Amino acid sequence: MSTYMAEAAGTTEPEFPVTFRVPPAFHEIPLIDDVDVLVEELRFLAIEVYPEGSNELWFAYVAMQLQAVEDMLAAGVSYAGFCILDIEGQRSTASVTASLIDSGPQARAVDCKELVAQLAEESPESEVEVVKLAAGEAAVRITPEAVDLPGDMTDSGRPESVTIGKIAVFFPVPGQRQVCLFELSTPCMDDWNLYSELFFNIVNTVEVTGAPGGGSVPVPGHEGGVRHAAVSPAAVPETVSPEPPSLDLTKKLYWHSSRLLDALALRGRMEQNAQPFTITCDACTGKGLHSSCSAQHDWRIEECDPASLPTALQRLGAYLGDGGWSVEAPAEEGAQTLRAAAGAAASAEVAGYAVSVTGHLAERRLEVRLVSPCVRSAPAPEGSTFG
Repeated sequence: MSTYMAEAAGTTEPEFPVTFRVPPAFHEIPLIDDVDVLVEELRFLAIEVYPEGSNELWFAYVAMQLQAVEDMLAAGVSYAGFCILDIEGQRSTASVTASLIDSGPQARAVDCKELVAQLAEESPESEVEVVKLAAGEAAVRITPEAVDLPGDMTDSGRPESVTIGKIAVFFPVPGQRQVCLFELSTPCMDDWNLYSELFFNIVNTVEVTGAPGGGSVPVPGHEGGVRHAAVSPAAVPETVSPEPPSLDLTKKLYWHSSRLLDALALRGRMEQNAQPFTITCDACTGKGLHSSCSAQHDWRIEECDPASLPTALQRLGAYLGDGGWSVEAPAEEGAQTLRAAAGAAASAEVAGYAVSVTGHLAERRLEVRLVSPCVRSAPAPEGSTFG
């Protein structure tokens, strides 16, 4: 995955207030206003896209993209990329762009529900709804559009009229007067489900940089000619103390912890005030993401009978196994640890949860850690037209 952070060097345009990630299959279009540099970068891109092509093909590609880049720069696009995939022997493509809508210093912060109402009024033929991303709420607009393509852009070489599927995600930057607009478009409507899911995964990696005034955090070690860079841990402010999850998620964590406690049936003294808190899961941390995507509930039972611990873990393993959980190391007699994850075989209410339990015989203590599913890997909301 590539991390995108817009540059502001040498320009008076507002800096992009978020970072996001795109799959490595995407080719990034250079958005550079220096024509000489742009032509050279487009030539490299043409060779990357068509490695077996000729000088004539590369020249034609550069000429075609020059106008497209000019149009995107004029429209304030900060990122543009596209993919070319081979799906069951057929070429398939989609493009993604990102831009910033700055409401100005005097405007108030944008409310997502008001934004949805405005989009629905402006585009009555479109499907508009609110979705929850890892970074917060966003407005989504889905619009099919008929477009006439010239012959040099079609496989047949003849002008064709095609339907372009478009998704626009408007993400109001929390606490600021800016809206980040992410758009996906594809003429390959047979692959619409694939691209809508892929796009949902992209916008679900959005992280607000947290710089004052909506500015992005500078990327250390940036080298000229590179328009995207991985964000180092120092580039994104770390949370000083864990934040509590939403009320709904907190209730779910307590509910699951209660069921685990019942299954253990272990006598002892429960730790008081063990509050759930938000975390970044290991998978997202490995991708360089730092914003919260999951929640964790740690609790323990003190002063329990050491002789009862292995049996309690065995009971818990049997309970989880019967519920469709995948128990990594089933608790056997004398065992002191247990780990389990709820996968596809488990019910919808527990799918994606994970639990680890450790018994400390000498300290007469049992420790439990319950982790909720990662919101970035979750599907689009049930019944949603998005994905």
